[in-house]
Amino acid sequence: MTRQYFGTDGIRGKTNQRPMTAEIAMKVGQAAGAHFLRGDHKHRVVIGKDTRLSGYMVESALVAGFTSVGMDVVMFGPMPTPGVAMLTQSMRADLGVMISASHNPFTDNGIKLFGPNGYKLSDEDEAAIEALLHEEPRLAASEHIGRARRVEDARGRYIHSAKMTFPAEMRLDGLKVVIDCANGAGYQVAPSVLWELGAELVAIGVEPNGTNINDGCGSTAPQALCRRVVEEGAAIGLALDGDADRLIVADEKGRIVDGDQLMALIASDWKQRGQLRGDGIVATAVIRSAMPRSSRRSQTARRSWARAAASSSASREPSR
Repeated sequence: MTRQYFGTDGIRGKTNQRPMTAEIAMKVGQAAGAHFLRGDHKHRVVIGKDTRLSGYMVESALVAGFTSVGMDVVMFGPMPTPGVAMLTQSMRADLGVMISASHNPFTDNGIKLFGPNGYKLSDEDEAAIEALLHEEPRLAASEHIGRARRVEDARGRYIHSAKMTFPAEMRLDGLKVVIDCANGAGYQVAPSVLWELGAELVAIGVEPNGTNINDGCGSTAPQALCRRVVEEGAAIGLALDGDADRLIVADEKGRIVDGDQLMALIASDWKQRGQLRGDGIVATAVIRSAMPRSSRRSQTARRSWARAAASSSASREPSR
């Protein structure tokens, strides 16, 4: 069957135009809920969103769909996409949903689904859900309609989880950091994590109003971040996108640090720790025919440098 709704990253489009209408959002809730009703336990779906004005509409429609087929719904409010994925597994949910159009303008929105393991749905699951969208919904009996509730401490749970990835013996005392949250889903979580770790924090893009997400700020417009890093004399700048699953880094001189450089640094560290499987990293493919020849050379050079950085660390003893 040809896909009508799901793309490479869930369902996404201009709000109030197919497929991002309230009607279809409700049907997605009904179809996804019916697909994940497995076993006799009380089924649960968790829902997070970014700060777009249309998030309220899409959230309400999804809640109506999920509860109508018998699923309980837990709503987080604004929450980074990785937080929804983590809490889907942590809360033993059958399904997770992120309402966001990522780095796109506020007039767009999207629905991204996660399985019980917190990972993106398989192509098979998406195909099954899409097939159910063309059928009559499998409504629950009146006495088995699901309940909906909001969890107020969801952000706190994710902040704790994010901090646990940082070495317990380390602090960020004395480090001045500029964080640009794109007026998006990470506007509360990201500054809190850095502040609790001890950083001297300068936060921008933390005043969402429903329409200013990704508007001249965040990872799609890092110029504001770069200027602020220089103005503040900060050591580093970090810019997120609307749903806080994309990162752009600027150094102390306001220069963007290339993503290949970041991957090479991570790979080098993992190599020293003995955690780099296969002695290499896998990155998003580049469509060579669409790139200028000079860009192709640049990409090839950076990939070669990344491999060299990773492999050179093999000859060095891990620091003690």
